[in-house]
Amino acid sequence: MSEFQHYQFAVDAPLTDGQLAEIRALTTRARLTRHSFVNTYGWGDFKGDPQALVETHYDAYLYFANWGTRQVILRWPATAMPLDEAAPYVAGDSATAWESDGNVLLHLESDPEDETEDFNDLFDHGDGNGMGEQWLPSITQARHLVAEGDLRLLYLAWLLCLQNGELDDDALEPAVPPGLADLPQPLTDLATFLRIDADLIAAAARRSAQPEPRPSLAAHRAWIAALDPSEKDAVLAQLLHDSDTQALSALRRRFRDTQPATSPDRAPRTVAELRAAALAQTATRIAHEERQETQARERAAQEARHAQDLRLADLQEDPETGWTRVGELLAVRGTRHYREVVRLLGDLAVLADRDGTTSAFTARYAQFITAHRTKKALLRDLRAGGPACAALIALTPARG
Repeated sequence: MSEFQHYQFAVDAPLTDGQLAEIRALTTRARLTRHSFVNTYGWGDFKGDPQALVETHYDAYLYFANWGTRQVILRWPATAMPLDEAAPYVAGDSATAWESDGNVLLHLESDPEDETEDFNDLFDHGDGNGMGEQWLPSITQARHLVAEGDLRLLYLAWLLCLQNGELDDDALEPAVPPGLADLPQPLTDLATFLRIDADLIAAAARRSAQPEPRPSLAAHRAWIAALDPSEKDAVLAQLLHDSDTQALSALRRRFRDTQPATSPDRAPRTVAELRAAALAQTATRIAHEERQETQARERAAQEARHAQDLRLADLQEDPETGWTRVGELLAVRGTRHYREVVRLLGDLAVLADRDGTTSAFTARYAQFITAHRTKKALLRDLRAGGPACAALIALTPARG
């Protein structure tokens, strides 16, 4: 199997000419802009240090290798996401955080043993089911949620450590943020990319309060009106000067921090309790899916029976029209009409059973088989039968 590695970086503020030159010195193959870096290796490796580059140049990094490794590194100003805020959630090797040059970085990794993947499942460049290079742009948006005070990303990081067996059974979960049961797309994509079990998330979300409704314009106006005039001037100047989402996220966090907490305090669960809840969630989901599949099969069978009843009502007056139609279809070159031929013969078999003329049908069907014994594909389809022609299976010889 060929080896594939995909490297992708993103940054909010554009890189300088000097920074671009530093990156270009590491690789001549990458698609490089002031805001992004994308490269896929089918052989060789990237010469740079991704962690160092996120510390010095980029805000986000994503890596995928088709032997199973997936990594994400995200960066925030320490004022937007203090390290001590992340600390309760980074409890294992799969999720680590550190501070560097006034920024806090979070490294997340999914690396199951002995697992290989089809590269195109994740990065098909729009040709299949994967998201191509859209994984990182989506996941990057989750940084802004954290900067606004939304800690669901950090809780997902803790669940990743739990799922990967890095936590003791008696370890207690950190604070469960609200809205875990209704993740926005960036967090859904992050969980999917890192393979965080949806049943584990659903089990954890049972202790997650409903998210607060979006504040009204009147609430924002009232809060702004209460600010000191000089502080308002400073905020507006920052928004005008920075023209990026970090300043806006910081302002939203300031507003959020002034609002009274409405989430009830609940006793934290142990890792063992969450694992058991996830297993119960999986069992419930599977049972629900099986019920749905059974109901779908029953509906399909009922619809097939109803459709056959309508067809039989048309054939009842003159069954010979069915045989005539079979002959017309077989006179057309090719095999594309074989499915309809099988359906018609099945209807004729059922009609004969209803009318008590099975012996006559059986004799005529035997003649039909003899006449068309060289049509291997037709005989195969007749032997396969189906919901509308089960009676044919026993009448069709094993070999043409």
